[in-house]
Amino acid sequence: MPETLDAYFQMPTLPFTLLVSVVTAYWLMMILGAIDLDFLDLDLDLDTDIDVNADASFLDWGMVGLKWFNLGDVPLMVWMSVFSIAAWCLSLFFDQNLAEAGTQRIVTAMLRNIGVGLLAAKAVTQPLKGKLKLVEPNKVDQLLGRTCTVTTTDATEQFGQAQCQADGAPLLLNIKTIDGTHPQGAVVEIVDYEPGEKVFFVRSVDEA
Repeated sequence: MPETLDAYFQMPTLPFTLLVSVVTAYWLMMILGAIDLDFLDLDLDLDTDIDVNADASFLDWGMVGLKWFNLGDVPLMVWMSVFSIAAWCLSLFFDQNLAEAGTQRIVTAMLRNIGVGLLAAKAVTQPLKGKLKLVEPNKVDQLLGRTCTVTTTDATEQFGQAQCQADGAPLLLNIKTIDGTHPQGAVVEIVDYEPGEKVFFVRSVDEA
């Protein structure tokens, strides 16, 4: 047993052991309900159809590379779990006798393990691509331009509420008007949003 533990915590296996420990702690915390699946998730909103003749920066091409490995298309910790376990197992199998090896051999082994881990993560997560992403319904930019009905006695430039039809159950929104007072039942259009106050600004449809 001590010999096995030594293998876990010697180079070049040590970085992958630490990474596996992190993802293991993550899944335990998620099982206990302390965090969600999208915790620490990546949002790589990038069009991968880059014109090879376009003046794309090195950073742009780097982001395309991340997308190719499915980073951003599956939850980060799902991807990281596959990568870390693949690299860790490979290192345990092939690199147990490299503890006293030179720096060049250790670095070469680590680069090999990283490469195999990347390919393993790509292959395993490919069928999951886009299927595990948590899509936030009714985003603010999707609500802009929609009409809603005033539900309070009236809606003013200081306060009001309105009901808006959306995906799923109707939304009850806090609103302020930009064009005077509108009575209960009036139909208004959402034109802006104030994230600090979490209030939507509306105007009369007749004035739109």
